[in-house]
Amino acid sequence: MPESGVRTARWLLAVVLFLIVYGSLFPFRFEDAGIDSLAALRAGLPWARTTRSDIVANVLLYLPFGACLAWMLAPRIGAALALVAALLAGALLSTAIEVAQIYETRRVSSLADISFNSLGAAGGAALALALRAAGRSLGRHPLDRVLAHPIAAALVVLWVCYRLVPFAPVLGPGEWLEALAPLWRSPWLQPWATLEWLLPWLVVGQALTALSRRASGVRALLLVMLGVAAGLVVLSGKSLLPAEVLAMALALALTWTLDRQGEARAAGLLAFSVAALFIVDGLSPFNFQLGRDPMSWVPFSESLLRYRATSLPAMFERCFTYGALVWLLARSGRSALGATVLAGSLVLAVEVLQTWLPSRVADITDPLLVMAAGGLLALFEGRPAARGAGRPALR
Repeated sequence: MPESGVRTARWLLAVVLFLIVYGSLFPFRFEDAGIDSLAALRAGLPWARTTRSDIVANVLLYLPFGACLAWMLAPRIGAALALVAALLAGALLSTAIEVAQIYETRRVSSLADISFNSLGAAGGAALALALRAAGRSLGRHPLDRVLAHPIAAALVVLWVCYRLVPFAPVLGPGEWLEALAPLWRSPWLQPWATLEWLLPWLVVGQALTALSRRASGVRALLLVMLGVAAGLVVLSGKSLLPAEVLAMALALALTWTLDRQGEARAAGLLAFSVAALFIVDGLSPFNFQLGRDPMSWVPFSESLLRYRATSLPAMFERCFTYGALVWLLARSGRSALGATVLAGSLVLAVEVLQTWLPSRVADITDPLLVMAAGGLLALFEGRPAARGAGRPALR
């Protein structure tokens, strides 16, 4: 691995560490409750009951930690030792945070969190090592398209996770029929709802086109749609909505049409549409007030204080939306910096305008997510012209 790749891995690791500590200990309200942390460790932390959403969140939180650490260590100590080091480091970091959470009033220390965090670190390390090994034969490896377009692959994963989280299956045919009931109970003609489902599915279609060896990603899009539709039927709390089914059908036809417009033109049209929908959703019902509310400058304050079962899907959706906006702008021909500045300015402007909307809470989180998306785009895909080379930035 070149020295530049090691520096990039170190930088990413520092960012990931900050996010883990920040997200795990916020709002940092520590109290001395007369608890001896060493005694608590000797007695053993409880295996607190957890939910699938918490499990997914714990694994995903430490996934990039393990990936960055293994990527950085593998050239020096070998893949096997790097995997072990990432697992041990993840376990030690998680244990230290769980001990700190003993004194944090809003947190619950749990051995389950340590276990799933460690699993996430090991999984991230294994993924990074697999990608690193595949990168040596890029152009001949089955994963070469994913390696060349990791942001596109991430967008597909984010959308599927948003639709299917918390991944809790139900086995009763009665529940399956109830999930299908909106198809005959709800009206099919819902133009606005259909548009809100259509644009994300078109983004997924463009991402799959970038990942496809063929000229169009329609076939892959159909497979993803069938998988998501099946998941919406067999997973708890989900249902198949007429507006989304109609949007899926329209997305298949429009993806085929967009693919014939050329990459830059199709991405530009879709970026404009996503931006317009974001503005309308962010500012509706446009009932601006004379006085303005303060804007929160504490990142993720609202989502971190909510129950994860409700905040995790919202976070998946926001990461997908802002990642899609930056990726589409870059795919239309702009540089990663230009796409990030343009998307970030738009999102920040909407957040500022929301301070005059009584039904909205404006904070700095969304512009930061745009910056993160732009940074990842610059690191892993670089300039639009460089993406065709088919080589990831970290090697």
